[in-house]
Amino acid sequence: MTEELTSIANDMSALLPIFKDGGRMSGLILPTEHAATFKALAIEAQSIIDQELGMANQFSLGLISAVNSGAGGILGGPSYASVEEASKIVLASVRAINRKRVQPPKPAPEAKPYVDLSRIAALQSMSGGTWDFSRLVELCRELNVAHAHRCHMTTAMLLRTILNHVPPVLGFNTFAEVASNYGGPKSNRSFKGNMQRLETSLRNIADMHLHSPIRPREDVPTAVQVDFAADLDVLLGEIIRVAGEV
Repeated sequence: MTEELTSIANDMSALLPIFKDGGRMSGLILPTEHAATFKALAIEAQSIIDQELGMANQFSLGLISAVNSGAGGILGGPSYASVEEASKIVLASVRAINRKRVQPPKPAPEAKPYVDLSRIAALQSMSGGTWDFSRLVELCRELNVAHAHRCHMTTAMLLRTILNHVPPVLGFNTFAEVASNYGGPKSNRSFKGNMQRLETSLRNIADMHLHSPIRPREDVPTAVQVDFAADLDVLLGEIIRVAGEV
């Protein structure tokens, strides 16, 4: 979206050399066809800015004011100053959008943790046994932080890391082996179903965000796309059960 706004601002600036001298009474005038172009650019820019920064934001309001300023407002043709001002406002909105994207979003109030805190507490209580769960505990903690701040790509990557980390507890070297073989071909079918979703759907989603090169247009994940909390809880529950028996 910021690239489109920058392009719109540049298109507005490109209109400035087109203004013609209308004489002492009229001053600089933008030909009618170019005035229509300016109006279309302004409407398009306002729509994008509203989408990124919300309705009635200061940049959209400033853009409307700039468009309607000058001789007769936009219906009578914009003034040189209003076109110049509108271009600069659109560029300022780009900077504001970029600042907004850099700032981490505030967590939703009373957001439900991705990993139930009782699972993390149970893993912490098992320190000193056969397995050192300190890394798994930290992965789960960071997963909750990423989820609370709506960092969905980070969520997918942390989930994938957990899959790579835990198979030895269940007696296997890879998670693909866990998903295919844990519990035997007929027993624990429900558990295997959860694990196969993690191995196929989750791993594919995480790999896509980890390994995809940059493209002309991108699509970022939503919370729905990385919601494997129930399957992960089943996995952690089994790890805690098995580790407690050792």
